[in-house]
Amino acid sequence: MSKRIQQHHGVMPIAQLLTISQVADLLCVHRTTVYDFIKNDGLPVMKLGSRSTRVDSIKLQQWMNERTGLSA
Repeated sequence: MSKRIQQHHGVMPIAQLLTISQVADLLCVHRTTVYDFIKNDGLPVMKLGSRSTRVDSIKLQQWMNERTGLSA
């Protein structure tokens, strides 16, 4: 996440896919709380194969904005 994404000629930057642990670190919660957010609060995820779950960083920000009443 430390690299700066630059926008060229109107092309949208590609969102970063975060692991459950990375999301937990960003939100300062435990991993099981992130799984609760997924199951109960509609946190959008992507399944990559049968064992790998990722969260789109842009969708995470949108989800957080919706929950706090902020606009994107």
